[in-house]
Amino acid sequence: MNYADLFDALDLGRPELHEVQAAVAASDKTAALKALAQHLRHRTTPRWYFRWQDSPEASEQGPFPEAEKILRHEITYGFHGAPDFTATFGERIDWGANPTEGEHGTHLWNECLNRHFHFAPLVKAYRATGNERYAQGLVRDWMDWIAHNPRPIDSSGNDVARPYGCYAWQTLTTGIRLENTWLNALYRCLGSPAFTDEVVSMIYLSIHDQALHLMQWPTLNNWLTEESMGLFTAGMMFPEFRAAASWRRTAIERLYGQLSEEVYPDGVEYELAAGYGNWVVRNFINLLEHARRNDLMSELPDDLEPRLEKMFDYMLNTTMPDGTLPGLNDSYNVDVTDLLATGYSLFPHRKDFLYLASGREKGTRPDMMSCAQPYSGHYVMRSGWEADALYMLVDSGPFGSAHQHEDKLHFVLHAHGKQHILDPGNYSYDSSRWRRYVLSTPGHNTILVDGLGQNRRPHRETWTWPKPWSAPTPPGNDTVWSSTADFDYVRGTYNDGYGPDNDRTVTHTRSVFFVKPEYWVVVDTLSPSDDTPHSYESLFHLDTAQAHVDHQTLSVRTGNTGEANLCIIPLRDETLHNRIVCGQEEPVQGWANAPWRAVPTAVYAKTAPHTVRFVFVLYPTGPGHDIPIVSLEPLTQVEGGEVKGVEITFTDGRSDMVLFSGQKGRETKFSVFSCDGEAAVVRLRKNGAPEKTFLVNGTFIHVIPQTVPDYS
Repeated sequence: MNYADLFDALDLGRPELHEVQAAVAASDKTAALKALAQHLRHRTTPRWYFRWQDSPEASEQGPFPEAEKILRHEITYGFHGAPDFTATFGERIDWGANPTEGEHGTHLWNECLNRHFHFAPLVKAYRATGNERYAQGLVRDWMDWIAHNPRPIDSSGNDVARPYGCYAWQTLTTGIRLENTWLNALYRCLGSPAFTDEVVSMIYLSIHDQALHLMQWPTLNNWLTEESMGLFTAGMMFPEFRAAASWRRTAIERLYGQLSEEVYPDGVEYELAAGYGNWVVRNFINLLEHARRNDLMSELPDDLEPRLEKMFDYMLNTTMPDGTLPGLNDSYNVDVTDLLATGYSLFPHRKDFLYLASGREKGTRPDMMSCAQPYSGHYVMRSGWEADALYMLVDSGPFGSAHQHEDKLHFVLHAHGKQHILDPGNYSYDSSRWRRYVLSTPGHNTILVDGLGQNRRPHRETWTWPKPWSAPTPPGNDTVWSSTADFDYVRGTYNDGYGPDNDRTVTHTRSVFFVKPEYWVVVDTLSPSDDTPHSYESLFHLDTAQAHVDHQTLSVRTGNTGEANLCIIPLRDETLHNRIVCGQEEPVQGWANAPWRAVPTAVYAKTAPHTVRFVFVLYPTGPGHDIPIVSLEPLTQVEGGEVKGVEITFTDGRSDMVLFSGQKGRETKFSVFSCDGEAAVVRLRKNGAPEKTFLVNGTFIHVIPQTVPDYS
C-alpha cells in the first residue's frame, strides 16, 4: 500500500482530519492510519442507510450455509434459467476465474465475482452472530482483491482479452462496487476487530482509485447511470478526499445528461426492458434520497425531480393488473409496487402511485386508462384498474438499445387476475440455443415468414427513434392509435425483412381492436413483395400448464382449473392449420422463464403466394365461465372481394361487426353498414338496432337504415 498516495489524496486541511494531519506532519504513519480509521468508524456524517452500531436487521437469522461455503472458497453464481456454476478455490480466490463452459459459457460469472456479491452472505452472518470468522473471511478476500487487482491506468477494463476475461475493473462492475457492495459491507462491519486501521485505510485508498477510474472512463446507457452513481456515492460518503466535490459534480452532470440521452419523453429508458429501466430509475431514486439525506439537494438540477416523476408515470401507465411490468426484451415481469411506493414517498402529491403500491387500498385511482406511449411504442389497452381488469400491451416501437429482441408487434395479455399470453422473458447472456430463442421472433407473439424471424439488428437506424425527442410523436413512428370509453384500436407495421439476410421482404401489418370490457380482435395482414408462395405462422405463448385445440373450430383454450382462461378463436378458411408446441428443443419453442419452464405455444399457419390475413378473437373468461360467442364469420361485402371484416355473434343475441381493412376517405359497404374509415366497429342489439359505433380515420358510419353519429 502506498500511504503517501492516500495522504496526498486527502484534504488534510479539513477540521475533522486535524489528527491525521498532525500525524502525517510528524511522519507517524501508524498514528495517521489510526486517526483516519477512527474518524471513519465514529463520524455521524455523511449518512449511509445504516451504521455498524445499528442492531442487526430482522432478516439476519441463521443458519448460514452459503456463508460457510464462501469461507471455504466455494462460490456459486447462476443466471436467468441457466445452470448454476460453482468454483472451488484454495487459499485465495482467482479473480480471473470463470467455471462456466460450453454453450452456457458467460462473462456474467466473472463479473459477479468481481462485483463481490458474495460479500453479502458473510456480512449477514457476521451481523447476526457476531462471529469474527465471517468478518475475518470478508477481510481476507477484500484485501486479496485489492492487492492483486491494481487499477489499470491505460485501460477502461471493458476490453477484456481472454475468453470471458477478468472483469475486475470493468466500469460497470466498478460502479456497482462503489454504489452497493463495498459500502454495504463496510458500514455493517466497520466495528469488527478484523477491520484494522490498515484494512480501513486500504479500502479508503482503493475507493479513491476506483473513483478516479470512473472519472476517466465513462460509457453509455444503464452502465453510465450505475457508474455515475458509484462515483457520486464515493464523492458523497468520502468528502475527506480533495476530489470528492468534483466526483459528485461530474456524476450529477452525467446522470442528468442521461435523462435526455437515455430516457424517452414518455418516461421509458430506451433499452426498453423493464428490469434495466427500473435499475436506472433506482439509480435516480438513490441519487435523490442520498442528496436529501446529506443536504446536497442544492447540487442537483432543479428539474431533475419532475423528469424522474415522468419515469414513474410510464411505470404506472404500463403496469399490469397484478402490479408487474411486462418482461419485454432482456427482462422478466417485474413487480413495481415497491418502486411506486417509493415514488409516492418522493412525490406525495401522486396519490395514484399510492393506489397501486397499497394494493388499491389507499390513494386515488389513476385517471389514465388505455394510453399511447409513442416513443416506447408501447400501447396499453385497459378496461380498468381492478385486479381482474383486462389488459393488453402491444409493442409497436423501435428495436431499443443494447437489450433488444426481434419482437415488433408482439403483445402480452392479462385478464381476470391472470396473465394469459406472455413474453418468454430473458435468459443468461451466453451462447446457448435458449438464449437465441428468447432473443428471436420465435420466442414472441408475432409472425414468422418461412420459419424465419424479424431481423432489425443489422439496421442500426431502427434501434431507437431518431431525435428530436421534443415532438409528441417521434419521427418514423407510423403507428395508428384511437381510444374511446368503449373501444381501443392500434395498428402497427413491420417491414424490415425476415431471415438472416432480410431477404423475405414481407410487410406485416397488425391491427388490434379492444371491445371493452370483453375481448380483443387481432388481425395480421402479410403482404409479400413477390409472387412466391410463403408460409406464415402466428404465435401465441400461453401462460398455462396445458391448452386444448378444438379440431372443428381450430380454437385453442387454456386449461386452468379454478382460474381464468383464454380462448383463441380464429376466422377459419381452408388454408388455416394449427398446432400446439410445448417444451420443444429442436428447434426451441414453447418455453418461458422466471422460472424456466415449458409453456404451450399455439401456432397458426397458412401458405400462399399472395397477401394472407389471420383474424383472431381473444376472449378471456373468469373462473367457471363459458365463452359467450356463437360464431365468428366474415362480413359480407356488397361489392364482394377480400375479407375486410368479421361478424361476431353472441349467445345473448347481440352481434359486433368489425371492419379492419377499410381505406381512409373511401367508402366500404357491407349489407348492414358502410363507412369511410380504415377501421370500425358496429354493435347491434338483439333486435338489430345499433347500440355502439367506433370509427378510426373516417368521417361517417352509416348503419342501414339510419345514420348513427360517430362519437369516437
